[in-house]
Amino acid sequence: MSDDQFTVPHNPNNSELPYGQPHYPKNQEPVEFTKQGAAPTNPPPSTIPKKQTGPLSIDPGALRGCLYRDTYLRLVNRNSFWFHPTYIDYITTTGFKWDGYAWIPWRIDLDRIISFQCT
Repeated sequence: MSDDQFTVPHNPNNSELPYGQPHYPKNQEPVEFTKQGAAPTNPPPSTIPKKQTGPLSIDPGALRGCLYRDTYLRLVNRNSFWFHPTYIDYITTTGFKWDGYAWIPWRIDLDRIISFQCT
């Protein structure tokens, strides 16, 4: 099949994008991370909370109390870090992870979390 047999995609704005510019409601600006919200503007606390014993699996309802709060996570692979959750469902949580210098977008499965502590 030659190239001239393929139909040209509809391009209402004649832009560089093959299907034109993305369309948004008139009163709304495009949002890059819809489930992540905005990153925190301040770094997390400088002190790390002491490890507490608790259940080996995380209930999404329990973590929901930490939405939009700095939360210290400990994972099954023994990693731990500050996390700022902005969205929680039954399988994952989405938000921002502190990498030591800045908040970066991050998503993690709840079954990888051993414990968490909110500030």
